Amino acid sequence: METKELIKAALLLFFYLLVAPALGFLLRRKPGLQRVAFFVMCFMTIRGFFSAAEWGLTLGFDPDYRGHARGFHFLFNEGIAIALIMAAAAKRRADFRFVPPGLVLYFLYCGMAFISIINAPGKSYVFMVTFLALKAALFFVAAYNFIKTEEDIRFFLFTMCVTIGWEGFVVVKMKYLDGRHQVQGTFEHQNALCMYANMIAMPLLAVGAGPKGRWTNLCLMMYFVCAVIVVFTLSRAGLVIFGIGTVAVLLLGLLIKMTRRRFLVIAIVTLATGLGLLKTMDTIIARFNDKYTRDSKETRVMLRTASLMMLRDHALGVGWNNYGITINHPYPYGDHIDAYFLKHGERTDKKARKGIEESHYFLILAETGYQGLIFYLIMVGVFLYWNVRGAWFFRQGFLGAVSLGVATGCGINYLQSFFERVLTQPRNFMLWMILLAITAKIESWRRIALRQGYRPDRADKSVRAKAAGGQPARAYAAP
Repeated sequence: METKELIKAALLLFFYLLVAPALGFLLRRKPGLQRVAFFVMCFMTIRGFFSAAEWGLTLGFDPDYRGHARGFHFLFNEGIAIALIMAAAAKRRADFRFVPPGLVLYFLYCGMAFISIINAPGKSYVFMVTFLALKAALFFVAAYNFIKTEEDIRFFLFTMCVTIGWEGFVVVKMKYLDGRHQVQGTFEHQNALCMYANMIAMPLLAVGAGPKGRWTNLCLMMYFVCAVIVVFTLSRAGLVIFGIGTVAVLLLGLLIKMTRRRFLVIAIVTLATGLGLLKTMDTIIARFNDKYTRDSKETRVMLRTASLMMLRDHALGVGWNNYGITINHPYPYGDHIDAYFLKHGERTDKKARKGIEESHYFLILAETGYQGLIFYLIMVGVFLYWNVRGAWFFRQGFLGAVSLGVATGCGINYLQSFFERVLTQPRNFMLWMILLAITAKIESWRRIALRQGYRPDRADKSVRAKAAGGQPARAYAAP
């Protein structure tokens, strides 16, 4: 190992094994500082102030490789997640969970995906992505145990409002001061930024249109900032899916409960959408009809063919994070791509590295086989079911709005995953894990509320459950 790598490894060991646990010990009796730590952890999901930044260190980095992981990535906010977990564990709360509800399903998916190492030509790349995926669970565990009451979820939404507000500032700066046609903000690519904005915009809209409470107006304002971000990214699928998600949140909200506020929000959103389309319609139409769009369609078809060829030859997958190897020579799965370019009079270079499958689902199939896709669908299906159940069970109040928003935000991203693989990128991955943790927490509250005899049709703005000590609290804490 090179001296530079040894120095990085020593720094990481010091940070993860000493600094992070020590910080957790210091935070264990300081809820205010825990909130600050949680705020920083969530804000750092964008990983950059004015442009894309690493905000971490990587061992064994391969800059030329095209895949989910190009080395063993360590992100600084993972240390904050460890500190929050240690702080929660030190208090010995009755509801603390090292393995929260639903996390076993995620681990099962990771295990099924890891099986593909049997066929992987680059086994080290399998370990890289497995390491990345397992560490993502830190955000799930940290968020689940940090959230103890409804107010903690409101604080999360406030945190994301600040994060989106900053990202919107960067995007507007890039668009009008830097003169960029498509903006990527603090992300490596505009599609990843678009998907991130889509995922958080729906909870912000659902809460903004839901029962009036703390920061609901701010959530609604930041939903419109998300809309601006999506428009400025000019992601074709993202633009369409953002509209689908918006309509779904507003209509489902009305079906759950008709309120004056929801009708007012619909009117505001409709007016803002109309004005926005008048301003940007020419640019959007040009984006859908440019030459790149046509070329992109051809590329997607060819990569889809390659994915199915890999699956045909390897039912267990060619290896998690190994598509970037098998699509290139000496493997035959990319030969038809070379033939296509030769047919159109373009030269090909067998040493050049081809892109990888755009569709997340076909990428999972090609890399991790049938078992990887089946367990992935089971996992996301269970969490979506919990969201829908939570939205209906808590339909009278704030938690119902959150569940509706998370269900829609994640759902449209699963839909967009047919066209984009950005859920494999760390920034989107981190936010996704935190939203799944919120889903698991609301599901656990739903189960406790059922045992306590809670009836949704008799609920007021917030269910009152007795916390430890017998005092009423805005929580579904186990006594």
